[in-house]
Amino acid sequence: MREIVYKNLTANDNKKRDLCIREIISRDDFLATIERRCLYFVRKKVYVEDPKDLKKLEALKMDDDAWKKKHFHILRNHNTATGEDKLICKLAGTFYAIVKNYVFCIAYVHSFKVDLTQTPVGTK
Repeated sequence: MREIVYKNLTANDNKKRDLCIREIISRDDFLATIERRCLYFVRKKVYVEDPKDLKKLEALKMDDDAWKKKHFHILRNHNTATGEDKLICKLAGTFYAIVKNYVFCIAYVHSFKVDLTQTPVGTK
């Protein structure tokens, strides 16, 4: 059996978007859940009259030290008693987008989760 769930959520103020794809696979004695998720937040929006005015762009980049670097984390957990295995990968950072005369600072969090569980005999 295979089930795919797709979600595309947008906040009312259009400053947040949440994309999620979850796939559930049941084969033999295993149940696998795979989730890919992308979160996007508009942190700042700056109007630039002249694209050559780089001082406003510099100020946008210097505001917050925490978002200057990309953050990447991997977590793996194995439970021998239950036969459950989990893997979570997360990536967070920022990027900039220019639309007409506006510069957007967009923060993102991408995650990839795999949950593998052995189903008990007789529950199929």
